Order: sequence, then C-alpha cells, then structure tokens
Amino acid sequence: MGRGESSGKDLSPGRRAEPVLPIPVNPIIYAALRAIYAGGPKNSWTLDFHNRPHYHYQARDGRITIYYELPCPGYLPWKEPEKGMHAFSRHFLAPRWGFIYNGRLREAISELSVETADVFLILMSRIARLPDPRHGIARMRLEEIAGLRGVRLRHGSPRTLYQDFRREVLRLADLRLAMTWRDYKTGREMGFGRERADRLLDIIDLEYKSDGETLTGFGFRCGQALAQFLNPAGLRWIGYYSQALLRLSPYHEGFTKKLGTYWIMVGITAGRKGRYPQATPKSILDFCGEEANWRNPGQTVDAFISAHNRLQEIGVIDQAPVLEPANRRRGYFRRWLETPLSVALARSIWRVGASAGKNQKRPAGRFEKPNPELLSLPGAPPTPVELMDDPRLIRRFRGLYGIHQVELARALGVTRQTLSRYERGINPLPAAKADRVAGLWRGKRRST
Repeated sequence: MGRGESSGKDLSPGRRAEPVLPIPVNPIIYAALRAIYAGGPKNSWTLDFHNRPHYHYQARDGRITIYYELPCPGYLPWKEPEKGMHAFSRHFLAPRWGFIYNGRLREAISELSVETADVFLILMSRIARLPDPRHGIARMRLEEIAGLRGVRLRHGSPRTLYQDFRREVLRLADLRLAMTWRDYKTGREMGFGRERADRLLDIIDLEYKSDGETLTGFGFRCGQALAQFLNPAGLRWIGYYSQALLRLSPYHEGFTKKLGTYWIMVGITAGRKGRYPQATPKSILDFCGEEANWRNPGQTVDAFISAHNRLQEIGVIDQAPVLEPANRRRGYFRRWLETPLSVALARSIWRVGASAGKNQKRPAGRFEKPNPELLSLPGAPPTPVELMDDPRLIRRFRGLYGIHQVELARALGVTRQTLSRYERGINPLPAAKADRVAGLWRGKRRST
C-alpha cells in the first residue's frame, strides 16, 4: 500500500465485499481513462489556441476530446471586454486572468492520477447498478469509496484519506467532453458538445449529520453524451472489474493497475464477440500514458512481465502471454513492441451482460487448447541433449502449451530471471534442468 495506506475491511456498513464490480464499458469510458492516465506531472495533454489543455482520443468510429474546466469566479474567459471596463483592466488584467486560469488548469491536469481513475471506476460501478443508468441518480459516501479501495487510513488519519477521495471526485466533476461519433446501427454521425463541452459526470456534493458526526457523500449521474452510450439498444455494455485490482496501491503498483484495467476494458468488448482480448505492447503503453524506455528497453519488458505476473497472482487473468523475447539482441525491442499479445481473463471478470452466469461458455482460445502447432511437431519432444544444444526450444515449449515463464521456473526450482537466461543462451542449461524440461514436455504431449 502506498503513502500511509493500510488495508482493511469494507467500511460501508451492511454491504458485503464483492470480488468484482459491474461497470459500463463504452468509448467514452475508455477515452476518459486514457485522458486520466495521460495526466500527472509528465502529462501528455495538448494545448489549444487559447493555451487550454485538452486530450484527444481518435478511434475508427469518431473522435472524443476531454477538457478540464475549473470554476474561476471573476474571470471573463475569452470574451470581448465590456465597454465600461477601464482601459487598464481591458488590456492588462484580463490577459493575466487568463494566464492564471490556464496555469491552474495545467496544475489540475498534473494532479490526475491512477487513484483518480480508481474513483471514476467506482462511481461508474454505482451507475451501472441503477435500473436506468441513463437517467438515474446514484449516491455514494466517501466511506464506501474507501471500503472499495481497501484503505482505512492515510498518513495515519482517516480524515486525510477522505479529503484525498473528495478531491478526486471533484476533479472528475470538472471533466468535460466534446465528441463526434458514428452510430454503428444507423450509420449516422452524432455530435456532442460542439458549442459547449458536456459534463462527463454531473456531481453534487452532499453533507449530512449522523450521531453528531458530519458525513460527506455525493449524488451523481452520467452526462448526456455518456447517457447515449448506455441505452438498451445495444451500446450499453456491462462488464466486471476486479475489486482486487482496485485494492492495489496506485503509488507502488500503478502500472499493474493500468495494465489490468486495459485488459478488462478490451476484454469485455472482445468477449461479446467470442474472442480473447489482443493488443500489442505499444498500444497498451499508449492507453496507460507510458512511454517506451528506448534507453533501457529491458526495463520496459521486465515491467510488463512483472505486471502480468501480479495480475495472475491476484486473479485478474488466468493465463498471461509469453512476454520474454526470443533474444535481447540489438533491434529486438522495436519488434517486441509490435508483437500481438493475448490474455485469458479470469472467469469472474469474463462474464458480460446481465444474463451471464456460471454456465456461460467462454470462447475458444489459445489457453483453452494446445496451440495448433503442437499437432504438426515431428516425432517426439526434444531430448535433454537437444535442449542443451538449443535452449530456445524451452520458449517454444512454453508457447505451445501456454505455460508462463514464472510457472516453469517454479517447476525447475530456479528464478524467472535464471530461466530467461537459459532460454536466451546467456547461461548454459544444466543437464538436470534439461532432463526436467524434457520430462515435462513428454508429459504434456501424452496428456493432449
């Protein structure tokens, strides 16, 4: 846990903790998450003609632009000065008000974080539970947000924790959007917010007293543009988000949270079509607001491997792809960034739609059956001597049977890093380890 966090039970009274939360998934949710992840101190938002930051998401069916709008009393934003205004005010103060306002905007963008995205997903989970998410009003207390995040204190104080969550909710209240999108059913183009950007969420903060204690909560509903993607005609996609992912520290395991969120977002969409989610490391980094480390590419590869291992550990994914490159020779990183990856989401998350249940069939994929290449393998698996001569065969073995590097390393009694060095031919493969791999390969072959 990060910055004074401590794990604890769900703090919302009378509510039992759930392993997953229902969330709506659509282009606006996807674009909003990308915009939040693109914020922070090294934000990649762009500036418009008036020096205001915004974030563009361009997809095949349209374009979504996320804006940040801060309340700034007394400021006359980009309007012709009033006739009665003193000349000094018109030509000196007004431009500086704009400078101060835009400075505050950039400061607000730099404060967007992974925890902002967590709070956004929590609020959307409450909207997803409404009988009519398009028009209904949801309510949530700060204590409930803390319970779903799995924290009770920050810097030793619950007050500090609640203040942090309150700020995150109010940041979401300042997000606006404009968009053009093609309705895939009618073929017509829809436009929202061209004259005035629409609210992402309409949020009203509430304070009430109970037993002499003042409690803070929020009433909220989705904006008009978002409501168009929650209609029952087919654009309302309800998926499931892992509560275990919410409970990871946004400060120490931020990349893992973003990576897990990405796979869940694309996995829900792919699941409706009967497929497993697939993406390249480059597209994942774009969603996460991260840049490839060209100076030390191994660091990016290792971060992907570590994050996928953690997602398996907490039960977000059942099987991870083979992420270790065949070798790490010069030029491998560019090819690795464009290599398609696929994961098998956990069964609890794979459910899509209100009618999904325990008996819902999962689509066939590389993790349900051995790779088709297995049927074309000539003869028996390689001998220990052949494995020692060509250790790259170990990687082929893992790819054929969907075995993760960590899993095989554990079976061999070595670390993942050591197994990686065997596969890349950096360290010689010991005879005992080669014999063990050959035995595992024969066993897998017989069982298929």
